[in-house]
Amino acid sequence: MKKTLILLILLTISVVSFGQNDSIAVARPWMSGLNIGFGVPAEFKDLYAAGVNGHVGYDFAYPLSDKFAIGFYTGIGGGFLKETEPYGAFDEGGEYGEFGEDNGYDSFYYMFKFSAGLLMEIGDLHKSPFVLGVSPCTGVGFLDMDLFLPVELRLGHVFNRHWYIMTDIVYGVSLAEETMFIEPSIRVGYNFGHKPRTRKK
Repeated sequence: MKKTLILLILLTISVVSFGQNDSIAVARPWMSGLNIGFGVPAEFKDLYAAGVNGHVGYDFAYPLSDKFAIGFYTGIGGGFLKETEPYGAFDEGGEYGEFGEDNGYDSFYYMFKFSAGLLMEIGDLHKSPFVLGVSPCTGVGFLDMDLFLPVELRLGHVFNRHWYIMTDIVYGVSLAEETMFIEPSIRVGYNFGHKPRTRKK
């Protein structure tokens, strides 16, 4: 009887201990942040122009393990491009044409872009994971009224609990095949949603 009681007590302690260990919560950082940045678009098929764009976006990644988080990002941006050789500035002989140097006709083009894509954090989420994002034509944009779809690749790094930096390159797929451009950009982000996500051991 005494031995049975001792065994029951030990079994109860073991079950309780197992249950407590199974419910231990381990905090995992997750990303919910805003980013701002600028890019330098260049068109090299029809307009032969370059310029500058401003960007703002939202980043989210949910941790699936201690070394991997997955989510999405969205962003909008816009700016302008200026032709390197404005239309009408030169005649066939290489001299200034009838419109002259200051013609300005069709020399400025405005640009707008919205994109969304897959975002991942890879590496130790408690330290400084890398950031990888890709947008396979999941967005829309306009360059001089030409509709295009953005193909975007992002690479970044988390520096501390709140700050991260990303670089990206965008290639615009023109639906009318009228323009062709690339845009490298740099973005700085602030993670304001650094709340713990938990798991059971």
